[in-house]
Amino acid sequence: MANTENLLIPLLEGDHLVNRDGINTAMETIDLNALPKTHKDSSVHWDSWAAGKSHFLKDVIRLEEMPSWGYLECTTAGTSGEIPPVCPYGPGDSISDGSIVWTLQQINGEVRHGSLLGRTYPNQHPISAITGLDGELSARQLTSEKGKANGYPSLDANGRVPISQLPANIKEMRVVANIAARNAITGEDLYDGLRVRVLDATGDPTVKSGWAEYVYDAATTTWIKLSEKESMDLVLDFSNIDNVPQVLKDLSDASGKLAYKGELVYKDVRSVKIIGDAEIPYDWAGKVATIKVNCNEARIEDTNVLVQTATKSDYMSKLNVWHDVAALTLPANEVYLERTITPQYSIAEGDIIRASVAGDDIGISFTIIIINN
Repeated sequence: MANTENLLIPLLEGDHLVNRDGINTAMETIDLNALPKTHKDSSVHWDSWAAGKSHFLKDVIRLEEMPSWGYLECTTAGTSGEIPPVCPYGPGDSISDGSIVWTLQQINGEVRHGSLLGRTYPNQHPISAITGLDGELSARQLTSEKGKANGYPSLDANGRVPISQLPANIKEMRVVANIAARNAITGEDLYDGLRVRVLDATGDPTVKSGWAEYVYDAATTTWIKLSEKESMDLVLDFSNIDNVPQVLKDLSDASGKLAYKGELVYKDVRSVKIIGDAEIPYDWAGKVATIKVNCNEARIEDTNVLVQTATKSDYMSKLNVWHDVAALTLPANEVYLERTITPQYSIAEGDIIRASVAGDDIGISFTIIIINN
């Protein structure tokens, strides 16, 4: 049986067939205008790699082993080598072949990473060509550095660092006989955070008997006591106590006296009442703050009042030396006068106080308010 030349379409035979020659002629015409039967002979054929072949810019080829989505484009003209090159890894990667440089290009569409797998030769895509991979790898440590010096610790089944990998100042405590032995620790054996249990810590003035535990503070080169057998000495500053009520915060020390919002909480206020020409010893030390004058009935004229003190020694020696505290005037037709003494007049323990008026008016009394020290 006869066939067409290219597509090998069987031709009709036999004299009994109607229009046999016309049908066969049509088949042969189709065959002449169809693609060749092999891809190599077609107009869309990719050139294959060949040794010692010259290529120009933009020439394209395919290798026997390369992704189905790609082709090689000549980006540096020249002559191919003697051995077929290995296809690059991904789009844009290049490979040298003799004096030619081929660059892998994708035919169309998006190339997924999975499309680069399954090849029969090793991948050669450089780390620098994968965005961010170099930085990610540089930020990590090798598993061989786990649990090693300058490496990183491992974790046990409970997610904790094994005791063997903890530093000495966390897991260890030295035990020594006495304070002298503690102070003898020097050099590499003495480091910040070192904890020491002293069996007989009586060499420490704050320990009366028994043991005590200390931690070494390298910043101040001192030993800080953590605990002891009998008690623990605590030194707290009021400002370091949390949740202090405001009423306590408003308390303060005013020259050894308790003050609230700046005012003394307690004032030892005394009053001395003088009627007539009495001279009264005062048994405390303080300051004269207020003088009150009152009379049983109003006077028709102003009344001058003088309050004075004398020291105990002068009075006992009968020296008649008096010191003026204040001179007051009770206005006519008034029965009461109160005067604040500014500045307050100091009076010593045992001083004598007296008040007097001009003339012999015994109907006037005096109250002298004194704030004791």
